[in-house]
Amino acid sequence: MISTTSINLYGLGDTNGNGTYNSGTSTPKINPIKGGTYAFLASGTFSSGTTLTLQHKVGGAYVDIGSDAVLTSPGGCTFTTSQTELQLVVSNRTGTSAKNETLYVEIAPIDTI
Repeated sequence: MISTTSINLYGLGDTNGNGTYNSGTSTPKINPIKGGTYAFLASGTFSSGTTLTLQHKVGGAYVDIGSDAVLTSPGGCTFTTSQTELQLVVSNRTGTSAKNETLYVEIAPIDTI
């Protein structure tokens, strides 16, 4: 099972660059994970108001992982989940230029020894 996702959101989403990405039919896809502890990292241009929210699927619905997994500027967090499906929600980007700003996201397992 692939458990790392690296994406560049440049030029993606609606007219302002907002969108929802998961392991379903979205492009790009968020790869399924095995459960465990992961890093959620983001860098690039966060235009005013841009919000990245990482969610996991619990039952039939995606729910926020927690406040640490809501980014409004470059940064990141670690999170632990027993779930296997993740979703990234990009919101509050405004203006047509926001869609063309480079925004990188990485979701990767953290090895524990």
